[in-house]
Amino acid sequence: MDIDTQVNGIVQNIISEITTKVQAQVADIITEKVDEVIGNIDYNTVLATKLNQLLDSKISQLNIDRNTVESVLTTRVEQIATSLATSAQQHALERVGDLVTSQLTNADFQRLFQDGLAMAIKNNLIAFPDNSIAARSIDTSALLISGDNIQGGIVKNFGSTGIDDRAENCQLTIMDDVTVVENNLLTRDLTVKGTVNIEGDLNVSGLAVETSAFYLQLVKSASEAAKRGVNDELFAGYSKLVTDKLYSDGINLSRVTVDDKVVITADSLGSTVVNSNLQKLGELRELQVSGESLLSQTLYTTNRRVGVNTIEPTAVLDVWDQEVEVSIGKQTSNTAIIQTPRNQALVLSSNDKQNLTLETDGSVSMTKLNLNNVSITFSHVPPTDNQTKGNIVFNANPTLGGPMGWVSLGDSRWANFGVID
Repeated sequence: MDIDTQVNGIVQNIISEITTKVQAQVADIITEKVDEVIGNIDYNTVLATKLNQLLDSKISQLNIDRNTVESVLTTRVEQIATSLATSAQQHALERVGDLVTSQLTNADFQRLFQDGLAMAIKNNLIAFPDNSIAARSIDTSALLISGDNIQGGIVKNFGSTGIDDRAENCQLTIMDDVTVVENNLLTRDLTVKGTVNIEGDLNVSGLAVETSAFYLQLVKSASEAAKRGVNDELFAGYSKLVTDKLYSDGINLSRVTVDDKVVITADSLGSTVVNSNLQKLGELRELQVSGESLLSQTLYTTNRRVGVNTIEPTAVLDVWDQEVEVSIGKQTSNTAIIQTPRNQALVLSSNDKQNLTLETDGSVSMTKLNLNNVSITFSHVPPTDNQTKGNIVFNANPTLGGPMGWVSLGDSRWANFGVID
């Protein structure tokens, strides 16, 4: 809003109220001034001088006694001058009155006052006296003042949408390089992007975030300082004091509870202890495990499966020795199986002997077979040793017409059986 619009709003009521009064006052002032001017005119002298000049001119043209005529005419001139002065003064007043009335009727006093006041206020030519305009006489409904027009001074009881100033003294000082708060600073949250310097005590009513860098560094520094301050001699002395206290006062540690729940008694752990990181146990009389378990990185147990050197058993018992796998389990109903599920031979041995070998092609290999008291073996040459009667030795180098093998007759005697034809 420009200053002319503001001035129009301010002076509109003033003009509407004083226009009539001003017109009357102007007329009175002009009339009074005209009366003063006309009243100061010496009409008698003016008219007498003018008449004398005219009479002198006329008399000089006549052949008469000048003195006699002048005496008579002087008296007459004075009478005429007096009459003409009165008539001229009245005529002048009437003429001036008519002119003043005409000018006042045609004058736009409201426009003249409005333009004059606006120009005077704009050029700062009018100094309003103190308390000259009551605040209630000013229409402020359309009056808008920008913050750019306010400079200097102290604003009391200041308030805005985001500020409520209730201070009685200066409490906040804002400068280019620093902002000073004169008393306590209360805020819901505070974020500082930079360094915080505290010249005084630090009182924290809340908790520090345990995962924050500040908390971790504080704990680390305190721990390191405590370690540096505790030497072996001091620690040993403190430990002895604690031990002596336990013995002398007879503190009972046979039962330990946490949250009113038994954790340790004299000879057992409480039923609430479900997790631990025990690394060594004494002799166990019983051990019951409901889930998976792994012993010495070797024996693994899970639901109805046991694995040795494996945590993925494929049978009830699955044993691995490097690349070799042996499984024991159920083959079919009422039939068990001992096998190597991979392409590997299976040896049944006794006394470190390779008694029986189950080959990968399904065959069975052995070097000696005993059927009750009869021994069955093989040889490339006829046997000559003394063996139990009835023992059989198969010919490992058969030829046409030769025997299939030999049977023991006792006393180192042997007989052929079966002719190869």
